[in-house]
Amino acid sequence: MQQGYAAVLCVLAVLGLEAAALGECELTRLLQDKLQYEMRLQYMKHYFPIDYTVQVQYEEVLRPSNITRLRNGTVSEAALRYLWFHVSSQAVLRIHEVLPEKHPSWKYTQELCQLFDALGKEYSKYRQ
Repeated sequence: MQQGYAAVLCVLAVLGLEAAALGECELTRLLQDKLQYEMRLQYMKHYFPIDYTVQVQYEEVLRPSNITRLRNGTVSEAALRYLWFHVSSQAVLRIHEVLPEKHPSWKYTQELCQLFDALGKEYSKYRQ
């Protein structure tokens, strides 16, 4: 199944960036700044060909309706934050892998990957 790059990044914006622990706050603030609409539009829409798609599996797409169902269920906010982190980091990594180094969006996605890596290290501290 193919999904457009815009759909993947739309999920990033819809889910939002919530932080509860002090270690997450600065990283999520930086991610929020990087994921502002204007930056996503510039780097992920204007620099990509019109019909460019990234192949993803059905299970890799996180829809807002699924988040609402999880939020209304018994899933904790911490688990939802971790789910957002995992899905978003994998989406950005997938996009970064297909970009050539000379592409205008390569550095932007590399910075996002680095921020997600740092956030992943923060989450690994809490999960232990």
